[in-house]
Amino acid sequence: MPGLAPFQPDDDYCVYCHKPAAGRCAVCHALVCADCAELTTGLSHPVAVCRGCADQRLQPGRALLGWILVPLLVLAGIAAILIWLTG
Repeated sequence: MPGLAPFQPDDDYCVYCHKPAAGRCAVCHALVCADCAELTTGLSHPVAVCRGCADQRLQPGRALLGWILVPLLVLAGIAAILIWLTG
């Protein structure tokens, strides 16, 4: 007896309007069509963002920038304290 094959859809569909999807949201990676995506500014080029992320005003580059800046500020604070204690 042959095994069961998993369901494979013919095409990927938009999570909002169920049209064929053009790509993924830059923030949450949901499948969206061109009509349901909004172009926003990324770090170096425009990116497509879904309705939900656009309503929350999430910026894909801002989260990455926070992950980089916070550790750098902590390290700078530790270095300043060490310099103050030793000198």
